[in-house]
Amino acid sequence: MIEGKPDLMKRTSSIKDSDPKQGILPIIGSAPVVLVLGSFPSARARTVGEYYANPLNHFWPIIEELFGISRSLSYSERVRLLADQQVALWDMVDSCYQEGSMDSTIYEPALNDIRGFLTTHPTIRLVAANGRTAERFLKRSLGKAGPPAGVTVISLPSTSPANARESFHQKVQRWRVIRDSAVPS
Repeated sequence: MIEGKPDLMKRTSSIKDSDPKQGILPIIGSAPVVLVLGSFPSARARTVGEYYANPLNHFWPIIEELFGISRSLSYSERVRLLADQQVALWDMVDSCYQEGSMDSTIYEPALNDIRGFLTTHPTIRLVAANGRTAERFLKRSLGKAGPPAGVTVISLPSTSPANARESFHQKVQRWRVIRDSAVPS
């Protein structure tokens, strides 16, 4: 045990005594062009069944800046309007053991089949990983073969409130690629 830090083995063992946490189903319209992949939904997001439910997360404010989809709308209206912009949402992790909501506490992740999803949805041309953890899981999921032909994969700064490396304005600038790649209906 490290002085002043909990014993990781004991903590991991106690987490595994509970059932694994389950992710949220994807949000997808009829012909998505962009797929935004997070790592795993926060505890709050899983409880309410909504992507990016933490009010401190920058995802919905960024979407408002890029697409004009107001944060004040209901969640169902926001995701419908985002799907109309041909943007799909999903997470890399289908299920895992997790303590809290931080990516660093994800244990034994079962990854979603991104290659299969892209094959099923051949209109997707851009896959954007929301943060480093999503990017790492995406690389693991796609393996050495990489993405299917015609699909570009990029990593964007995390919209998590834990990511203070870039300002909100800088994140909006980097996230513009999803708006520029999407084709409004």
